[in-house]
Amino acid sequence: MDLFVRETGPAGAPAIVFLHGGEYTGQSWQPVVERMQRYRCLVPDLPQHGKSRGLGPFRIGETAAAVAELIRARASSGRAHVVGLSLGAQVGAQLLATEPELVDRAVLCGIVINAIPGARLSAFLLGRVARVSRFVTIRMKAPRYAKISSATIQDRREDRNPMDSAEIAQIVEESAGFTLPPGLDKSDSPTLFLTGTYEMPFVRRSAAALARRMPNGIDMIATGMLHDWPLRCPDLFSRTVDGWLSGTALPPEIESPFAARDGK
Repeated sequence: MDLFVRETGPAGAPAIVFLHGGEYTGQSWQPVVERMQRYRCLVPDLPQHGKSRGLGPFRIGETAAAVAELIRARASSGRAHVVGLSLGAQVGAQLLATEPELVDRAVLCGIVINAIPGARLSAFLLGRVARVSRFVTIRMKAPRYAKISSATIQDRREDRNPMDSAEIAQIVEESAGFTLPPGLDKSDSPTLFLTGTYEMPFVRRSAAALARRMPNGIDMIATGMLHDWPLRCPDLFSRTVDGWLSGTALPPEIESPFAARDGK
C-alpha cells in the first residue's frame, strides 16, 4: 500500500512518522512538524483520508503494515520514531506489536482499546450509531481549556477530511474494535502514552493498560488538556515529543498519573 506522504527535514536526520487522528489528514500535524526541524518528518495520510482516500477502507492492521513499508523505504536508518494521535495512536500501537524492530521510540496520545467482553459486537453497534450521530467520534469542544485563534480554527477546518456517514461508521467500528494487540509485550521500544486531564476515564485506563503491557512503556497526563491537545497546543506537544525522543526532561505540564490525581 503506497500512502501519500509529506516529507520534510534533513535527509540524514532521525526520522519521525506522524500518524493523524480520524477524519483529519497529515496536514493537521503541520504546526508540530514546523517545530521539529532537526528531524526528518514523514507525515502520511492514512487510508480513507486525504490524498490516501482511495486506499480505503481503513483497517488498523493493514495501515500498520503500510507504515512499516514507509519506514523501510524512507527512513535512512531503516528505523523511525512514531508519534500518533487517537486513531493514529492505535496504528502506532499495532506497529509496535507487529514490527517492533522498526520503532526507536514512540509517543502515543489519546489511544483507546476496547477492554470489554464482546468487543466485536460493541464495535459493530457503535458503527451503526455513528451512521446517524457524528458525536460518537471523540471530539472535545471546550475552548475554555485551550484558547484557539480564529485563524487556527480555519486552518483546522482545512485539515479535516469530509466523509459521508457510511465512511465514518466504518472507521468508528474499526477503531472501537481495537483491543490490546498481541505481541506488544515483546516490544522494548520506549513508549510514552499520553492522556489529557479532561479526557474520558476509559482513555486514561487504556493508556495505563498499554503502558503496563510494555517493558519500557509509561503513561503520563497532559495537565489541563483535552483529547486533541497536540493540535491545540503544538508548542507544548513538540517540546514533549522532543524531550521523550532525546531522553531529556519533559515539560512540567506532563505529569505522572499519581501527581495529576493528587493535584486535584
